[in-house]
Order: sequence, then structure tokens, then C-alpha cells
Amino acid sequence: MEQSHKKTALQIILLYIFVQLATVLTAQFLPESIRTDGVIWSNLIFFTLGAVGMIYLNQKKDFTFSFEKPFRSNIPEIILWGFLGLIIALFAQFIATMIEINFLGASQDSQNTQNIIAIIKQYPYFLLLSSIAGPIMEEFVFRKAIFGMGLEKIGGIGAAVVSSLMFAVIHFDGRILVYSTMGLVFSWLYFKTKNIWTPIIAHCLMNTVAVVGNLIINN
Repeated sequence: MEQSHKKTALQIILLYIFVQLATVLTAQFLPESIRTDGVIWSNLIFFTLGAVGMIYLNQKKDFTFSFEKPFRSNIPEIILWGFLGLIIALFAQFIATMIEINFLGASQDSQNTQNIIAIIKQYPYFLLLSSIAGPIMEEFVFRKAIFGMGLEKIGGIGAAVVSSLMFAVIHFDGRILVYSTMGLVFSWLYFKTKNIWTPIIAHCLMNTVAVVGNLIINN
């Protein structure tokens, strides 16, 4: 069973890497006249296929750890903590942001968030990527595959720290404390409710709130 889980975790991680590379390579080969629209649409398509592929692998390969509970037996708790997780993650993000701004000299605005906002203003459907497909992929990679596989090897705290730091680094935003703090919250939600869909719900809601909030403020 452990060997099977390792194989599935690796497949999920490789799928994530493939999606990232595919979006970059597609941009290089598109004609300049359609490059901007093509990049947006290719990102949306590849990320959506990636999210669907990870859900498929999770179900088809029975990628379930011993600590997990079935989704259907735990739906009310998953939904409840998904929404509570949003509040907890927002609070944790606020504290981490204040520390970065006041003690580490970081700017108030996240460059990653501002880039996404700029794209969504011009291409509203890109919200599907930032608020649904992206969070689903990231939770399956960093929480399910990396945290889940590391749990028995290095313990809950070790697995949460490693997966959260990797989650922070992959955003290429320089906001290591902010993203790693969010990663720790999502790891805790996953372990608490024993189901990956709890942090997925919280992550999707958080990205949506961040985007919509910024759009309202900037309009």
C-alpha cells in the first residue's frame, strides 16, 4: 500500500510540474498576434485538466491514508471547517503580513496577487483558475502528496513545515512567511478533519475573497 501511495503521490507531483511547464512552453510557441489571449486560455485549460487529473488519480488509485476519513461520512464537518478555515487562514495571513511589513521590510502588496488581479480585470474567466483549479492542484500536491506522504516519515509538524515551505517557495513572490503560514493552516485543516477537501474549500474561498476584495478596493 505504501509503495502504491508513493507512486500516486509522484504522479500527482509530476502532473503539477507538467502543467507548469506546458503553460510556459505554450507561450513560447504561440504567434505574437494571439500570444496574450493564447497564454490566458492555455493556462486555464492546462490548470483545469490538471485539477481534474489529480481528482481522478486520487479516486482511481484509492490514494487514501490511514488517518483519513471518507468524504461522505464527514460532509458537515468538512464544509464547516472549510468556511472556518477561511477565517483562520485570513487571520493568520494578516498576522504574517504585519510581521513581514513591520520587521522584514516587505511591501504591503503581494506581487503575485497584483499580477492575478491585473489579469482578471481584463479576462474575468481567469478567476476560475485562481479560485478553483489552482487551489485544487496545490492542495493535492502540497497537502495530499507531500504532507500526507511525509506524515509517517517525519511526523505531523515536520511534514507541515516542509510542505508549507515548498508551497511558499513555488509562488515566487518573496512572501515566504505569509504563504508558509497559510500552508500550515491548510495542513492543520487537512489533518483535523481527515479529508483533503477541507483545505481545498478553505483555499478556494480564500483566493476568491482575496481577488474580489482587491477588485472592489481598486475600482
